[in-house]
Amino acid sequence: MRHVFILNPCAGKKQFALSLREQIVTYFSAHPEEEYCIRLTDAVGAATRIAQEECAKGDRVRLYACGGDGTLQETASGMPQGGDAELTVVPCGSGNDYVRTFGGSDVFLDLPALIEGVAIPVDAVDCDGKLSLNIAAIGMDAKVAAKMNRYKHLPGVSGSLAYNLAIVDVFCHPIGDEMNIVIESENGTVERSDKYFLALAANGQYYGGGYRGAPHAIEDDGLLDFVLVKKISRFRVLPFLKKYKAGNYDDLSYCEHIRGTAMSVTAKKDTYCTVDGECACSNKMSFTILPSAYRFVVPAAVVEAKKAAHEVIDGAFVASAL
Repeated sequence: MRHVFILNPCAGKKQFALSLREQIVTYFSAHPEEEYCIRLTDAVGAATRIAQEECAKGDRVRLYACGGDGTLQETASGMPQGGDAELTVVPCGSGNDYVRTFGGSDVFLDLPALIEGVAIPVDAVDCDGKLSLNIAAIGMDAKVAAKMNRYKHLPGVSGSLAYNLAIVDVFCHPIGDEMNIVIESENGTVERSDKYFLALAANGQYYGGGYRGAPHAIEDDGLLDFVLVKKISRFRVLPFLKKYKAGNYDDLSYCEHIRGTAMSVTAKKDTYCTVDGECACSNKMSFTILPSAYRFVVPAAVVEAKKAAHEVIDGAFVASAL
């Protein structure tokens, strides 16, 4: 097994990813039988290119995305789906939302435990040709993400200020988008047509820096969790977001949760969609499950915790959310 560490120098604070080099060298100095290399990204899309190059060599390889959710998404995009190559993440970003489904960042920052970890199958989402391991969102939160990306490039604007400016900007414009939605659910085709505050296609549970938008999502069950939230008035937004962040919105009449394999959305006007943090604007979008797309490595402690929490049938772990 070759171990390839893809370090994003721009992820997180104080070039956290670069500080991993000493830990990596120390570990493999004590395990000379293992082959490894460290590669740095230098531009958007570099992690995808590196992943393609490393997987094309044809031997057994494990890719470590050392960065945030964006670095993980880029790395996965460069790997063949359903192959023997393994993927994991050393969470160095500001959000690190994908690993929250597995218990959080701390367990993945134990480098020896991760290197000696276990590969489990995980699903992914095809978002009009773009890949998502975690969550694709349409509507309010996607608009905030897109506008935040614009504001944070202004001189003197920090990440938190950019986020606050983006929220103010979005609230100064009409809230809600007219959408026609078709979902291939567990029980057949479901059609909806209304004004929506937001809509999710989720494989993971968390996004947006800790919002538990899809608390029932399971990363390897062959299904996506679709969450639809109808347009609400401005004075109800803050109370909703408080419950939404905690994943406690099941009792709200304007929220709907549907499990299925695909969703297509046609909006009356172009609206924003964010795919693991990458933003695009369109009036037509589709989201389809990619079952067992990747072999994702988690520390053994994660598997043990999940085994303790859920059933074991015929000796096989039945995956479920923590």
